[in-house]
Amino acid sequence: MESLTIIGTEDGRLVLATEAGQRFTLAIDDVLRSEIRKAQREHSPAETRAPLPSPREIQAHIRSGMSAEDVAELLGAPIEAIRKFETPVLAEREHIVGQALAVPVLMGIDLEQDENPTFGVAIRAKLAELGATGERWTSWKESSGWIVKLEFTANEVDHDARWSFEPRRSALSPLNGDATQLSRQGPMPEGLIPRLRALDTVAPLQGDGSGAEDADAQFDSGAFGPRRLPDAQPEPGAEHASSSSTVRDLATKRAPGAQSPNPDTADLLEALRRRRGQREPAPAFDADEQGPSARPEARDSERRAPVALFDSMPAAEKQDRGATPEADESPRRRGRTSMPSWDEIVFGARSDD
Repeated sequence: MESLTIIGTEDGRLVLATEAGQRFTLAIDDVLRSEIRKAQREHSPAETRAPLPSPREIQAHIRSGMSAEDVAELLGAPIEAIRKFETPVLAEREHIVGQALAVPVLMGIDLEQDENPTFGVAIRAKLAELGATGERWTSWKESSGWIVKLEFTANEVDHDARWSFEPRRSALSPLNGDATQLSRQGPMPEGLIPRLRALDTVAPLQGDGSGAEDADAQFDSGAFGPRRLPDAQPEPGAEHASSSSTVRDLATKRAPGAQSPNPDTADLLEALRRRRGQREPAPAFDADEQGPSARPEARDSERRAPVALFDSMPAAEKQDRGATPEADESPRRRGRTSMPSWDEIVFGARSDD
């Protein structure tokens, strides 16, 4: 194998030459640079190598759960230098697991007389109840505190239960669902993770084919179709109120110009003369006329409306005298005869204005 000597560069490439004077070129790329750095690390003296990370930094990474290989790759240090500081930290992590398993707990399961109710005994009893295998404990420290982890397999499913642990207080708190299930008192459920199952097909109800039975048997939009409400009936109170207001309107309304005085005026004047000097109480309406449909505004207007100073005409007189044209034109007046105006009552004749 011939030796090459670098004699220069040309267009970003190394120019190499043999002892016989034959020239070669070599591209300067990442592969070449990586090989040069590797050769420098291997052949450089120990005092010129990069300084190793401090033991405290190495142990902090291992205490956080990293392995020696992970720390060596992260820090770019030899694996042998990392392993020298790994042993004490691994012992500390195992000690934390032992402390967590020795925490006294209250249990809802029966134990043998020589067993103490500790966290480890309780969890192992739950694992035996589940038929779990592959029990593996580990721990590491995070910024919030220590974490205790249990890995196991139950019903061909891998589980990962985690608890937070405070060594000074001997306090354990579940952090995920598997840890919560294992930390409960009493017997374990059928499985830590609920299994999905197919629902049985529900057979349709057997009926006579009528639509009414189907609508009662099923809860769907078909059972709530539009229905025709019965026609609203007028309330008795509203009818009486309308009739009473009609009477008052007839009593205060001026008579039409085409209507002429009739013999009824004399009778009404005679009734007024007999009642002269007597106080006429305001007509009171029955309770049924003030039905629930009557509003407060209507009752106020009734109190403020003018009060008729004569009694209603008997039904016999109405039938003899017949209905006036105005009563025929207004079906709302329900066959009542028209009442004379106030001027006709007082003066006995229609006013010219």
